[in-house]
Amino acid sequence: MSIPPGPMGLPLVGETLTLYRDPYHYGQQRFASYGAISKANLLGKPAVMLLSAEGQRFVLVTAQRSFDTGAGYAIVKPLLGDALTLTDGDIHNQLKRWMLPAFAARNMDGYLATINRVIAHRLATWEDGSTIQFSHEFAAITFSLGTALLLGLDPDERETQDLLTHWKTFAAGVTTLIHFIPGPMTKFGRAMMARHWLVSKIQSLIQRQKHSEQPNVVRLLAEAGMPDDEIITQIIFLIHASYDTTTDTLTWAFGELLRNPDLFDRVRAEVNADELGAPITLVDLQQKPLLDAVIKETLRLYPQVHFFFRGAKEDIEFDGFTIPKGWLVHLNPAFVQRRPDYFADPMTFNPDRFLVEKEDEKAPYAWVGFGGGMHGCLGDMIARLEIKALTTALFRCFNLTLLPNQDMRQIYAALSRPKSGVLVTAERRKRV
Repeated sequence: MSIPPGPMGLPLVGETLTLYRDPYHYGQQRFASYGAISKANLLGKPAVMLLSAEGQRFVLVTAQRSFDTGAGYAIVKPLLGDALTLTDGDIHNQLKRWMLPAFAARNMDGYLATINRVIAHRLATWEDGSTIQFSHEFAAITFSLGTALLLGLDPDERETQDLLTHWKTFAAGVTTLIHFIPGPMTKFGRAMMARHWLVSKIQSLIQRQKHSEQPNVVRLLAEAGMPDDEIITQIIFLIHASYDTTTDTLTWAFGELLRNPDLFDRVRAEVNADELGAPITLVDLQQKPLLDAVIKETLRLYPQVHFFFRGAKEDIEFDGFTIPKGWLVHLNPAFVQRRPDYFADPMTFNPDRFLVEKEDEKAPYAWVGFGGGMHGCLGDMIARLEIKALTTALFRCFNLTLLPNQDMRQIYAALSRPKSGVLVTAERRKRV
């Protein structure tokens, strides 16, 4: 069988910069020129891109053991190490055995108590009638949630702020494309120095949390027998995987809700917004099909992971073409999840597509909001819990008004967010 068609682009760089600047339009142009399968030069390597639901299912599920996940993300290995979702085989299986108990449903009630406490702490700082930039506020809340759930820290602890300072330096290095020049003059070099600080700090927190009565992931990983050095690696990755993703999902969800008043009112009703001051429980967050559909539609239109990479362990045949051994394979959910043959009127935010028509069932794996297969997101239950709890709290505590004339264009940074960050006026709701 033949190798797929398509240009390889410039030497070394290839078409990497074009992909990173705008994954959706890159996929759109590629699909228009070459169809669902083509080749390119990405991340300095030859790659085959699969722009279809069938391709996503093939790589993530059907033939997942024929692909090397670590090879797809070799560029970030110096910073992220052998994190769960970057490993395969026996190493991956052992890590999952250690980690699954920490993410079991039985822990969610304890985690929700922490989530509610962190949210209440941050929302108490909002001044009545003030202008809030959601992207900034959600970033602060989600980082505090991450350090509380993973490391057992309270949001007002000095350690939380120190972690955030070093984390921003670290995260900037993860997302840069220059991952080979050390020293303080590059983002990568500064990120490596920040990582050394994070390793030392997390090591000290592990020793403290091993004896904590508060439910947190570090304590549960230690109880499961995971060695300290592995805990550090997984915690660094879990913060990385949850921080920007939850922030941007929340920002887009509220941006879309505030631009769609009828949908906004339906969600308010579903989360019982008039129950001012009522505690938010697990039962309170269950059976919320519209809110679940809002989350799913947000992840469809603005996916947490715009693209995936894997490395081919062997020559692999797919749909009449060969993916050669050693080549990368590239998936692009940012494009596939907006294909009109999979989702009607795909550029319109319409959660009802998951309530009535069940469009995701027409083409399985056209939607991969939390990944798929053995590398699917381990923390998706916690992520949904955070989003639903914060949404409920905001509706019960504030009347929100979107400021006019905002620039809501999608910009790609670590992930993607509206250029304006979504500016709102937040007025505290009062009992009548």
